[in-house]
Amino acid sequence: MSASDLFALFLHFLSLSVFATGGAIALASDMHRYVVDRHGYITHTQFVDSIALAQAAPGPNILFVTVMGWQIAQLPGALATTLGLSLPALVFPVVVSRLSRLPQFDRLLRALQRGLGPIALGLMTATVYLLLRGLPGSWQGPVIAAGTLLLLMTTSIPPVVPILAAGAIGAVLAW
Repeated sequence: MSASDLFALFLHFLSLSVFATGGAIALASDMHRYVVDRHGYITHTQFVDSIALAQAAPGPNILFVTVMGWQIAQLPGALATTLGLSLPALVFPVVVSRLSRLPQFDRLLRALQRGLGPIALGLMTATVYLLLRGLPGSWQGPVIAAGTLLLLMTTSIPPVVPILAAGAIGAVLAW
């Protein structure tokens, strides 16, 4: 991978980070569009495997970005994706905390807080669609996900119970 391609990868992940209101996983659909669909750096299976590996490993969920970058271009790719996604998260809180002390920015900051919620939900919905669309047998994954969501919305069961149950059902069906 050339230096200009690495820099473009870094800039893309840097621009995505501005909208990371739902965390890195909420941006997976656009990451997929860029690294799989547009440039073909990795396959859909490698992309989904990087998410699965990072979710199974202890530590922050952002690890899938590092794994994906490693698959694209080893250490330079891992640095480009991870730093691109992490730098704004390091800078923005400092800037926002400074601005929040100034009364002229109160209205702007409240509007940002109200507006980012729907953006996060939309990004997470796109990621769920991305992960479910590639499943073989196509109807079981969405049915399991919808059932889990319904249980989470209508009961007071701790979220880990239906999520683990959905994983177990998916594993049994895949076996």
